[in-house]
Amino acid sequence: MNPTDCPVTITAAQALGYSDAMSDWLRCLALVLSAGTAVPVLAAPRCPAGDAYALAVSAERALARAEWPLAARQYTCATQHSDDVALAERATRTAHDNFQLVNAVADARRWLELVPASEVARRYLATGLLRLYDDGAAAQQFAELLNTSYKDRAGGYMALLGILVEERNETGAARVMEQLAASDPGLAEAQYAMSVLWQRAEDGKRSLAAARRAIELRPDWRMAELAEVRALSLTGSHEEAIEKSAALAAGEDVFSRISHAWLLLGNERRAEAAAIFEELRRSGTAASDALEGLGAIALDERRFDEASRLFNELSRDPQNTETVLWHLGRIAEEGGDKALAARHYQRINSGSRAVAAQSRAFRLQRELGAPERAELQMEEFLAMVPASTQDVVASVGSLLAEEGKGDQAIALLDRALTLMPDDELRLARGFLMERLDRLPEAVADMRAVVAHRANDPVTLNALGYTLVDRSIAIEEGRRLIVRALEAKPDSFAIQDSMGWALVRLGKLDEGRTWLERAWDRSKDPEVAAHLGETFWLQGRGDEARRVWDEALAENPGSTPLLQAIERHPR
Repeated sequence: MNPTDCPVTITAAQALGYSDAMSDWLRCLALVLSAGTAVPVLAAPRCPAGDAYALAVSAERALARAEWPLAARQYTCATQHSDDVALAERATRTAHDNFQLVNAVADARRWLELVPASEVARRYLATGLLRLYDDGAAAQQFAELLNTSYKDRAGGYMALLGILVEERNETGAARVMEQLAASDPGLAEAQYAMSVLWQRAEDGKRSLAAARRAIELRPDWRMAELAEVRALSLTGSHEEAIEKSAALAAGEDVFSRISHAWLLLGNERRAEAAAIFEELRRSGTAASDALEGLGAIALDERRFDEASRLFNELSRDPQNTETVLWHLGRIAEEGGDKALAARHYQRINSGSRAVAAQSRAFRLQRELGAPERAELQMEEFLAMVPASTQDVVASVGSLLAEEGKGDQAIALLDRALTLMPDDELRLARGFLMERLDRLPEAVADMRAVVAHRANDPVTLNALGYTLVDRSIAIEEGRRLIVRALEAKPDSFAIQDSMGWALVRLGKLDEGRTWLERAWDRSKDPEVAAHLGETFWLQGRGDEARRVWDEALAENPGSTPLLQAIERHPR
C-alpha cells in the first residue's frame, strides 16, 4: 500500500490502531510512522530549506496523514520564514490541537513577536508552558495577561482562576497563582483564587491560609467562607469544617445549604444530609441538586429501584443528562446488566466524566464479547473529543494489560508516543512496564519524566513508590516521596507511599501512622492492603483482617488487596 492510498484524514483512534486486526488504516499508520520520527520533548525543530508557503503546504499534507510531529515541525519552520500573522496563528492552533506542545509554545512566541498585544496568543503560550511544567515561565506570561488583558484586576484574577482550575498541572497552577497574588496582597479575589487552586493541589494548609486572608480582606464574602470550609476538610479538621458549614447553611443562601449537605454526606452523616436534600426537594429550591444527592445516597445503599426513580426524575432537566447517564450506568453495572450500563456510559461525550464513562463502556463491550463495537465506540468518541486522546490511550492500555495482552498494551503506548511526545503517556507506559515486571524499562520511563518535571509531586511519587515497592532503591524512593509530600501534603496517595516506604525501611510504627492517615482520608483498597500488611508485620493479625474485610466489601475486585489477603490466609 502506498501512502497516497491512505484516507485523506486519519482520526486519533485510527492512527493509534486499537483493532487487533491489521486494518487498512493500521497499515497506513505503519507507512506513516516509517516515514517520520518522534520529536524529543524539548528539542528545537530542524528547519528544511524552502519558503513559508511550501513548508505550510507540506505541513498540511503531513497533518492529513496524521503525521502530527512532522506537521508541527514544518509549520514551526514556516512561521520562522514569514511575517504572516495568520500563518503563526494556524501553526499554534494546529500544534496545540495535535498534542505537540513544544511546537505550540514556539509558534505562540512567534505569534506574539508579530502581534505583541494578542491576548489569545499569550494564553496559548501561558497554558503551553504550564503544560510543559515550566511553572516559572508560565507565571510570567500569566502575569502579563493579568496586567494587560483585564481592566478590573479583581475580575482578572477570577478570569485566570477559570483558566488555571482546568489545568492538569495542579501544583504548577497553584504556584502560578501564588506568584501572581504576591503582587496584590490586599486583594481578596487573589487570595480566594489561590485558596481554590491550592485545594486542587491538595495542600490544605496553604489553601486555608489564603481563604482566611480573603475573609479578612472581604468579611462575610460567602465564596471565601465556603473555600475555608473546604480547606478545613482537606486538612482533616472535619468537625470544625462541619460546624462552620452548618453556620453558613443556617441562612438563606441555597448554595451553602447544598454544600453543607454534600459535606455531611462525605463524612458519613447520611441521615442529616438526606434531611437537607429532602427539604430542598420539597421546597422546589435547588431540586436538581437535591435529587442528585438523594439518588447518590440510595445508590450507595444499593436501593437501586429508588435510585433509578430519582435519577429519571432528575433527567427531566436536559442540563442533568450527563449526571443522570453516569449514575444510571452505575446502577445497571452494579445490577449486573452490562449491556445497559455500556449504553448509558457511551452516551456521555462531554464533561468531567466523559473519559471515565467511555472507558467503562469500552471495557464492558469487550467483556460482552464485542471488541469491534468497543473499538468503533472509542473511535467515534475520539473523533468528537480528540483532546481526550492521551487519557483514553492510557485507559485502553491498562485494560489490555489486565486482559493479559501486555505486548499489545505497550505497542499502543509506543505508537501514541510516536505521534504525541507527551510525558503523561511516557508515565503511563512506565506504569504498564511496572505491571508487566519490566522494571528497568519502567524506571527509565519514570526517570525521563522526572527529568522534565523535577518539581511535580505526582511524578516524584510515581518513581519514588516504584523504587520502594519493588525494593530497587528504597532510600532513594523515600527521598523522592518526601519531596512529593512537601509539594502535595494532603494527597492520600503520597501519604500511602510515605507510610509504605517507612514500613519497607523497618520503621513500622511511623509507617503505620502515615498509612492510617491515608486510610482514614481515602478508604482506598491499595492503602488498605498496605495498612493490613503493616498490622500483620506487627503481629496484629485481627486488625489486619478487619481492615482488609472492610476494604474488600467495597472493592471486591481490587488486585493489590486480594494479593495481600492471599499472602496471609486465615
